Amino acid sequence: MGTLFTPRCTSGSDARVISEVVIPPAKRRTYDLCARLFDNYALDPGIREDVTEGEAIEEMEFIREIIPTKPLQVAKEFIARDLGRMVTDTDLAVMIEKTWFFQGKAGSKFASGFEHVFVGEQKPKGDQPDSQAVKLGGYHFWYKYFLDDGGRKGGLDFDDRIKYNGTRYGGADEPSQGVLVPEVVTLSFEWKAPDTVNQSSQLLNKPIGGFWVGCSPEGLIALGLVRVRTSVGSFAVINGSTYDVKFFPLSNNSQSIRTFFPIFKRTDFSGISPGDGEGEEGTTPVTDGTVKIAAALVNPSGDESGRETVTLLNIAPTAVELDNWKLKAPNGWEFTFADVTIGAGESRAFRMVSPSPQFRNRGGTITLLEPSGNVHARVEYTKEEASREGFTIKF
Repeated sequence: MGTLFTPRCTSGSDARVISEVVIPPAKRRTYDLCARLFDNYALDPGIREDVTEGEAIEEMEFIREIIPTKPLQVAKEFIARDLGRMVTDTDLAVMIEKTWFFQGKAGSKFASGFEHVFVGEQKPKGDQPDSQAVKLGGYHFWYKYFLDDGGRKGGLDFDDRIKYNGTRYGGADEPSQGVLVPEVVTLSFEWKAPDTVNQSSQLLNKPIGGFWVGCSPEGLIALGLVRVRTSVGSFAVINGSTYDVKFFPLSNNSQSIRTFFPIFKRTDFSGISPGDGEGEEGTTPVTDGTVKIAAALVNPSGDESGRETVTLLNIAPTAVELDNWKLKAPNGWEFTFADVTIGAGESRAFRMVSPSPQFRNRGGTITLLEPSGNVHARVEYTKEEASREGFTIKF
């Protein structure tokens, strides 16, 4: 999946949070089948949909197509381990239908997880004046937002129905890091939603909402299954970022999704600072440490900001806690670790989330500092090694 996420863009109706999308041909089919389901639901949650035969077929075609995909097969294995029993593809299909497509009670209204999360729906108006935008419920699928924001699908440009009102990371442990993570966005926007029942449109307001960016339909379905059907809990670490993955069930079925969405909390680093502007000098003594800098991706393909990585290897027989340790980049920026632990004999890649590239392509030094300031490990790479775009350098 290729997406260009521009979280610091100017707000307004012409703003594009997701300015470019490239979907690999192998994934195109599941996106198309998912998009076919968007118009199967009424905007008003007070209306209980009568699923037509054609809509039921579309739903089953989508489920059948995503079952063999890697995200669903990984989810199946994870669920089987958690339950302590075998889970077949047939079992998985039933779980998807009951978890995501079961239409049940949401208070006094009717809804399904797919409708609420993938499509979005208006909240009850109450005493709100007709001239005021009604609040939008759900709407946590990035591709739906992309299409409604005037995105392009199948050679056709969709109408721009979105007014972007800026990012909203106030609930994060490290709000300033939110805009630097390309896989997620927390934002405020308005959507001019088509109302197929009344052949009109309704202005809906989302004061704060969000979604993972670039996650495929099958990926989002798989994440929801694992969250609902296992004992993993709500906190998850994905690509070095910690999320509180919220799940609320329908009123009459505890294993059916009412809503499901991520709240960005922080990256692996509790602090990011420019430092002294220079990398660690090669003459500084190095402790014979047990945490090694094993590899680094210094020249990622495409946009480098926030995509460079450093892999640490713990060679000790016991776990090492990296709280308040620092990684120092060649340009002098320092990344202070949060409460991160590397197990005995384990390696872990850390993404250098920052507003600009950290690793000079002309060569440089990467340093791991202990809380005391002692140099625990240091490696150097050359201009020749850095010239291979997309390749990871092994030290």
